Amino acid sequence: MVTGLALSLGTLAQRYNEGGVSIRNARGERNRSIYHKLQLGVLAPGTMPARKNVWYTKALDPAVSGKANIVPLTLQYAWSSNVNTEFLIHAGFEQVKYYSENNPGQSDHTRNFASLLIGVNYKWWQQKYITLYSGLLIGGGVGRYAIAKDDIVDPTFETDRTNWAYPSAQLTAIGANFGQKVGGFCEIAFGSKGIVNGGVYWRF
Repeated sequence: MVTGLALSLGTLAQRYNEGGVSIRNARGERNRSIYHKLQLGVLAPGTMPARKNVWYTKALDPAVSGKANIVPLTLQYAWSSNVNTEFLIHAGFEQVKYYSENNPGQSDHTRNFASLLIGVNYKWWQQKYITLYSGLLIGGGVGRYAIAKDDIVDPTFETDRTNWAYPSAQLTAIGANFGQKVGGFCEIAFGSKGIVNGGVYWRF
């Protein structure tokens, strides 16, 4: 009986050392799934073309949808406390120039768009260096009217010169993270934040 008990204890100890005991493995997996992440990305085609609903069907009208003056940027913070989900705070910025039909080569005014959204990603396929996920963001944005130094106002240009506020939402059909602590990401999405979002992240 003593010999049998010793053999059983020896077998259990071997399984523990090899990772066979689920308590240790579960605790290690849980610790690895708790993290913070910052990511910086660029959008295409951008927030405003998406809002005007002309990005799929025809060329943009610079008097209505404007032209991007800088590359649309995104900054996102993610926090995860389990293996499958990330909770998100997403911010975006872009600057758009508008042109009158009478003077298409000279910008009439500028709008600075800033958005803030919250959401969640669900990680549905994970390997050591790649993770695939889908997600949803909901929030809003503002478009601040401004006259920049290089703008010349056309008094005949009939356009809305007020500040705008608008709802914003984005459904990420599929996204991918590449790397571990530092890496890249790419997303294919639908909504008011463009179709493609890609960039780099830092996980800590």
